[in-house]
Amino acid sequence: MQGKKLGVILAVCFALCPLLSGCGEEVETVQITSLQIGKDGSVTSDIVEEFGKENYALESLEAMILEEAGRYNAAGGAEAVSLSNITMSEAEEGKVLVTMRYASCDDYMHFNGVELFYGTPAEAEAAGFKLNVELIGASDAGSRIGQAQILDMKNVHILIIRQSAQVSQVVLPEKILYMSEGVQLAGSRTATMPGPGEDADITWTGELTYILTK
Repeated sequence: MQGKKLGVILAVCFALCPLLSGCGEEVETVQITSLQIGKDGSVTSDIVEEFGKENYALESLEAMILEEAGRYNAAGGAEAVSLSNITMSEAEEGKVLVTMRYASCDDYMHFNGVELFYGTPAEAEAAGFKLNVELIGASDAGSRIGQAQILDMKNVHILIIRQSAQVSQVVLPEKILYMSEGVQLAGSRTATMPGPGEDADITWTGELTYILTK
């Protein structure tokens, strides 16, 4: 699918490095690579990485991203993917911030070629995601629920994401109740994702991660 090309573009232009530290629900300046899910189901993707200083390289990266977004939107007949910002960091020399906006998790998933879902458990099953998992309580690690309990819960939503070496945190529109093992809370609505053993492992994709919210 066309969206997989964005990962190739970023891999070529970025030299992957350990992610910057410190991000939470109240932090205004993006410091690490993260995803934010809006109440309307939209997705904001902030990518923070090492980058060269040459202006022409930054302009080339912008042109390539715009080209891929344009192709995706033309195929779908809507402005579903857009480049919101691309700039060199003033605080961190050699860092670049790329902010992408997607109309839905489905657009993010198809554009980037990686699983991302946010909706009700019933909708997740209808979309083909398996919920035969065990989730751990966000406030009580001794509390665990499985597929039957997940499906029985009312007025909840579930995030399902295939991890990559780039995504470090996700910010959700609702309070986190349960989550996959390895996920850590960084705020009531913010979770730090499991990552690869080595930061330089750009081929790591990980398992599906589940976060239940209400």
